[in-house]
Amino acid sequence: MNHSRSYAQVIRRWYRPVEHECPQCGRTLREAVALSRRTVITLGGVIKLNHAGYRCPDPQCVGHARTYRSVEADALALPHFTYGLDIVLLVGRLRLREHQTVDEIHQEVLRRLEPLGVKIARREILYLFEAYCTLLRASSEAKDDQEWLAQVKKNGGIIVSVDGIQPEKGNETVYLVRDALTGRVLAAENVTSSETAVMKALLAPVVALKVKVLGTISDAQESELKAVEELWPQVPHQVCQFHALRDASQSAFEADKQVKTAMRKHLQPKVRAVRKQLKKQIPGASAEEARQFAVLDDYASGIVTALNTDGLQPFKYATVEAAPALDEVEASLQQLEKRGLL
Repeated sequence: MNHSRSYAQVIRRWYRPVEHECPQCGRTLREAVALSRRTVITLGGVIKLNHAGYRCPDPQCVGHARTYRSVEADALALPHFTYGLDIVLLVGRLRLREHQTVDEIHQEVLRRLEPLGVKIARREILYLFEAYCTLLRASSEAKDDQEWLAQVKKNGGIIVSVDGIQPEKGNETVYLVRDALTGRVLAAENVTSSETAVMKALLAPVVALKVKVLGTISDAQESELKAVEELWPQVPHQVCQFHALRDASQSAFEADKQVKTAMRKHLQPKVRAVRKQLKKQIPGASAEEARQFAVLDDYASGIVTALNTDGLQPFKYATVEAAPALDEVEASLQQLEKRGLL
């Protein structure tokens, strides 16, 4: 399912585990292996990810053989899949809940991916639905996977990661429970409620595995915190850094959105008026004038593109991303004016 092609807009991200220190000896973990370098297509964008695995640097430490992974990177997509988990969940919901046909699902996913300049084949929808069904069977298969159980024994246990993924607001959430050390999905279930009792039922298959739990990772949702605390009261817990950073950046991100809205409200009508005027003048202009008008229209198009730049929490702010592009347009226009070309 690999796609050897380029994409117009690619988000580059580097991922490392949330753990910074070895829980056995306290040494700072160091990058040891490249777990994945690939492109993942999600509903929010095309991501070029670099996922690094970290290990304890002390060869005498009992935890030296463990490889710590990024929970966030594992949550983007299933191993070796180009299309993200959010698309897998969307396909599953449209098929099982909305009872859409494969062709209807294909057209809907194509529509969602069109703004990204990405297409998807009809047969890919069948693969993604099969992946969705596999997720829902994951918990029953883990207990019989001797190879995985051997790796768990080698690692000394598992680190339980709980992550709720919602393809769209207002729809059911699919909770995925993974071992953060191996990346193995241990449980997956559609839920309409995130109460503590529901979370404990979701985690019951993991408890039934009867393997040692070294730690737990979740977002800051109160029901999740209570569930892992009641099930594993003596086990260290950590809130996912991504969720913590996202929550911490919320006020700044909202302020940035307001600035972006104000910029668009102020500038877009003026840019539209200029482009409308240019299009009126081009038909009656000379060849040289028409060429100049076309160049100016390209500048206007660049301004519109910059104004429509979207932000992405926690660190990508729309106005910060748009500023260099607008500065570049301004500098270029100033150069043309100095040369008497405007």
